Amino acid sequence: MNPGRGIKFIDFHTHNATGSGDTITVMNLMAGDEVPRDFPPNTLFSAGIHPWQLTDDNLAHLKTELLLTVAHPHVAVIGEAGFDRLKGGPQEVQYRAFILQAELAMEMDKPMVIHCVKGWDELRRARKEMKPARPWVIHGFSGNGILAASLADEGFWFSLGTGGLKPAVLEALSPERILLETDDSGEQIAEVYRLFASKAGYDAEAAERLMRRNFNTLLNYSL
Repeated sequence: MNPGRGIKFIDFHTHNATGSGDTITVMNLMAGDEVPRDFPPNTLFSAGIHPWQLTDDNLAHLKTELLLTVAHPHVAVIGEAGFDRLKGGPQEVQYRAFILQAELAMEMDKPMVIHCVKGWDELRRARKEMKPARPWVIHGFSGNGILAASLADEGFWFSLGTGGLKPAVLEALSPERILLETDDSGEQIAEVYRLFASKAGYDAEAAERLMRRNFNTLLNYSL
């Protein structure tokens, strides 16, 4: 990817290909998805085995599918991987799938994007087991400030949509470990930036600079 001048926004996690000239988009793919032959400029991808995909016996197949996808040079992030106690495969299978992806991220020297619904104990256990060198980014966080602070203390990053931009959460997090996203909301990333700037006390240009620095740090880029 060779982004041109005029980049204002970074949508770190989305399921929609926007193609906007002023936005870098990290579009999510699940194991079995192919990187599109023609994708919009300024597009990167994350790719992973989502816990919703898992059954009792399909992990080996999904691993094979994932390895084919992550070989593409525009796949910059592993995931979304994670834990979901409300939906998806058995918990022990979710854990095996997560560790598999964490090992892959370490081998490829890539960060991870995390899906977590009521699976915080499993996520913390996995982090202690793996001791990752690259960031693990919890996407779509919508918990309270106490949970945010405890996870931040353990080294997690956060990708926030409008539902996560709560004053208590923003106060609990280091600004240098925050990214912004639209996920599958259909919202515009410009609106997420505007809301973040308003709630966190930044002007528009300062918010853009912060997110650009964070993205550069995460991916070892230079935008």
